Amino acid sequence: MQKNMLKKIALGAALILGATTLASCGGSSNSADKVIRIAAGNVGEGAQKVWDAAIAKFSAENPGWTVEFNTQDDDIYETVGLENLLSGGNPPDAYFEWAGSRTAMHVLDGEAADITKSIADSSLKDLFPSTAFNTTTIDGKVYMLPTGSDVTNVIWYDKNVFTKNGLTVPKTWDELMSICAKLKSVKQTCFSVGNKDYWVAGNWFGHLYSRIIGEDLYHQIMSREKPMNSPELVKAFQTVADLNKNGYINASANTIADQEAYTLFFKGGAAMLPIGSWLVGIAAEQAPKKNIDWFNLPAVTGGAGDQNSVLGVTTGYVVNAKSKKVDMTIKFFEVFFSDEITAQWVAEGSAPLTKSAANGTPNPTTVRLQALLANASKLVAPPDTGYQLKIADALNVATSEVMGGAKTPQDALDAAEAKLAKK
Repeated sequence: MQKNMLKKIALGAALILGATTLASCGGSSNSADKVIRIAAGNVGEGAQKVWDAAIAKFSAENPGWTVEFNTQDDDIYETVGLENLLSGGNPPDAYFEWAGSRTAMHVLDGEAADITKSIADSSLKDLFPSTAFNTTTIDGKVYMLPTGSDVTNVIWYDKNVFTKNGLTVPKTWDELMSICAKLKSVKQTCFSVGNKDYWVAGNWFGHLYSRIIGEDLYHQIMSREKPMNSPELVKAFQTVADLNKNGYINASANTIADQEAYTLFFKGGAAMLPIGSWLVGIAAEQAPKKNIDWFNLPAVTGGAGDQNSVLGVTTGYVVNAKSKKVDMTIKFFEVFFSDEITAQWVAEGSAPLTKSAANGTPNPTTVRLQALLANASKLVAPPDTGYQLKIADALNVATSEVMGGAKTPQDALDAAEAKLAKK
């Protein structure tokens, strides 16, 4: 596959495990040669005991070996953290990543091992259905062990607020705007958004842009085949400007982080929250009694895109091609994805892509979200995980500027195009 083709790959995917946290575990062994290092973003408290169990099982089956996790803040990890780890003096043997162009670039850089034969020669071939590797395969070779597939943006809503105000789930964007007008009239903030790091609104509105201008044009713009300030995208940005003009989004949106927006929503500070399927686990920990549900982005009347599309990604672990412990790293993941550990993931509310996960009783909300993803007529890649980060950043910054009222759609996208044209 040619380099320019690899850069354009935009496959689907989720944060069933990756949005949750890995703390440093296992300690050091007597020999550095018997330490497997894995890098990832943060994981939640509920996931930690499952990681501990996987590490303990691996160490018991392989005396003298242990696993160390190097974890970082999610946003740091995604932008510069992983890059620095991979180029450092003690790079990880495996690392969390998003399928698509990010993994493809690691292949080009010689940092992703072809694990096709490793899977075929290990228990992993029996633990996963063959279709699990569809989105982690590049040019016929498997480069990632998938931990899950997530819908990366739906609109969560407070069912009690909807019921109190006689509201029902909207089928169109116009109906959603009518709901917002009703909520505003009773002094209820419509949307809670934590966009301090840009990606939250970037995901939500990236999906909306694709619905308005069409998936093909969205991909062409995000692949630099068309300019960022294309007139179709400028027009689509007006929808965001209207949300700001009407006061439907919390005024603090560009100054608070995503976690703060979750808290605002959980405490009744907003009726809706646009975010991904990982909220299931967060809500279970932080607001178990909160009566919430979700709906996919409503259809945009007259939009050029597929109005039943889903924004989603596959996440998982890439084995470092430069590691001298590839075989033992695969052994660890045989334990990690074993039926025993999968059962613990299911008990924690996750639904791994392994065969045995179907035998458990995962959270019914998670099951519905997975069904949405599995039945999607069109899968749209989020800006920051489906495309080059510099392009995603330009789009996401422009979105934040318009959402906050700092710039007009034309000015924001002109500035984004000018920035990209210099590189």
